[in-house]
Amino acid sequence: MRLSQLFLHVRSGLGITHPNTVSAIGAALLLALCMGCGSGTPKPQAKPKIIPATIPNPVAAPAPTKPGPSVAGKAKGANQKSAPAKPLPPGTDPRSVFDVSAISVTNDVGAPATNSSDLFQVESGSRGIDSTRMTVAVAATNLKGQLKQGFKLPAGFEVLPDAGFSDDGLPLRIRCTKSSSVLALVPAGVVRFGTNSGPSESQPEFSAHLDTYYLEVFEVAVEQFETYRHEMKEKKKPVPTTLNPTAPPRTPVLGVPWGNAQAYARWAGMDLPTELELEKAARGPHSFRTPWGDGRAIWPHKRTPDTITLAGSYASDMSPYGIYDLAGNAKEWCNDQYSDQAYREAAGTSGEAPHNWGGPKKSLVANQRVVKGGGADWSAWSRQGREIGRGFPDVGFRCVLRITSPEPKAG
Repeated sequence: MRLSQLFLHVRSGLGITHPNTVSAIGAALLLALCMGCGSGTPKPQAKPKIIPATIPNPVAAPAPTKPGPSVAGKAKGANQKSAPAKPLPPGTDPRSVFDVSAISVTNDVGAPATNSSDLFQVESGSRGIDSTRMTVAVAATNLKGQLKQGFKLPAGFEVLPDAGFSDDGLPLRIRCTKSSSVLALVPAGVVRFGTNSGPSESQPEFSAHLDTYYLEVFEVAVEQFETYRHEMKEKKKPVPTTLNPTAPPRTPVLGVPWGNAQAYARWAGMDLPTELELEKAARGPHSFRTPWGDGRAIWPHKRTPDTITLAGSYASDMSPYGIYDLAGNAKEWCNDQYSDQAYREAAGTSGEAPHNWGGPKKSLVANQRVVKGGGADWSAWSRQGREIGRGFPDVGFRCVLRITSPEPKAG
């Protein structure tokens, strides 16, 4: 995985949702290169381990009046000596090692070509120390664009203009006023789904077109579901308790049966996503295997598919659209009926990409719906069926808002 891909995730997420943020997330991601990844065999029925989030608390250093000392090597084009080369830690990819220039000067990752996602700034650091002790800030970008004329969200949703707009004039972020959740734009287009070499239930690879939709940035949290339960109780329509009602408020809600998850989504003015909507949100416009690309997972501390944390605790588990925890944290209910032949049905025999495919016409196993995420190797095509009438200790959900006017089918 290129470092530029790593910084792309920092830029695309924080640059949209928090355009002025200066944080230590870059340093945490670089540290993770030396720490490896967590993996393991999923245990759907086991009670997940809840780990508190690691939340950065950055303090930006004041910008110096002149360039500061070189960090981790010689500045580009600078006429000075480098610090003595240090041996790389075992397992470090040499392509992920780079030289940066002075403090608070915009740096470029370099090869193969410069683009805005490869630009960053080092806020603090000293000669000879490695990236685990730098404070890295994403270089400022200008959020351009304006709202498309005539565009209107359904009642109960509002545009977040500070997040910017797409080239088509659609807001990159919106908010559901009832649940207070933020949703990210996933533009229309044709992308790839499934795999030709992975699990049989995820075969074959095929292309499909999806219209524009908005997906919640984080999974539905305990505090949000408890707000819903309280309102339903006042309306004399009690909703059963969940498996983790006393967990920290921002923890994904667990143990909600499929029907109750769907009822919550409709209460909030949304729906449960199809599995293709979840998979596209994870893989991005380039159809990566995982939200962070096609390479290995990069975690600041050990993580397995059974690990449940506060939402967004792992910055690397963020898709190109700025959506978190599509690979790990709680697995997620989908609207589709489950069939292990579903992707074969979607691929069809005509060779044409299906449009807004919503799952098989019938389930091969009665009363099962698709659950996505939490695969042993974090692949976005991971899928399984779960019984809709049960609440599972490793399954949560998030909601989708579809834009009603269909988009052109150009990829």
